[in-house]
Amino acid sequence: MPNTASGAEHLFRHGAGRPLVLIVMDDEQLRATFAYQLTASGFDVVVIGVAAIEIAARRPDVVVAALADERETGGLSARILRTDPRAHGVPIIAVAADVSDATRNLARREGCAAVCLATCTGSALATGLRAVLDRTS
Repeated sequence: MPNTASGAEHLFRHGAGRPLVLIVMDDEQLRATFAYQLTASGFDVVVIGVAAIEIAARRPDVVVAALADERETGGLSARILRTDPRAHGVPIIAVAADVSDATRNLARREGCAAVCLATCTGSALATGLRAVLDRTS
């Protein structure tokens, strides 16, 4: 079971302990897989669906969010997150089905720090998250 936020409303920044990752995506299986693997890789994890973004209790160090195709009706997690003042300055890693030019351009327009394939391993994602956190700290 992932080590999730306890509900305490305090600032948790990279370097002060286990970095907090907020996973925002509706794909339950992918959320669970990433949460398990990231927890095992030394991260604290909060897992929520796109519709439940407002329940995140702590300010995350990094967000892993689904990058929906512009044609999809589900919208874009990153766009929703950018409207939340608690997410200001928090890097967002987009999870996408591909890393085509169109996907990377969409992620760039949405302000994402990086794009990760939905099929990447948890250890590869953890390595990428640490690289982004090191660049932003």
